[in-house]
Amino acid sequence: MTKPQPDLQLIDRWEVIRMLGISESTLERMLVRDAHFPLPRRLGTRTVRWLKHEVEGFIRSLEVVDYFGDDA
Repeated sequence: MTKPQPDLQLIDRWEVIRMLGISESTLERMLVRDAHFPLPRRLGTRTVRWLKHEVEGFIRSLEVVDYFGDDA
């Protein structure tokens, strides 16, 4: 049985920022400091895009926290 391939949809930095609810500077920081953050693909000399399913996978991999828990 073959694994279904994800839809290959490219998204720009503004869509990544919107999906994560972060600022542009936070995105830049994540690209430098977080080894698990997906890297963009270069389309041209000044154009990069992310694979949407990789960004979604990153979101799914984020730690779930107990908002009202005692582990502060």
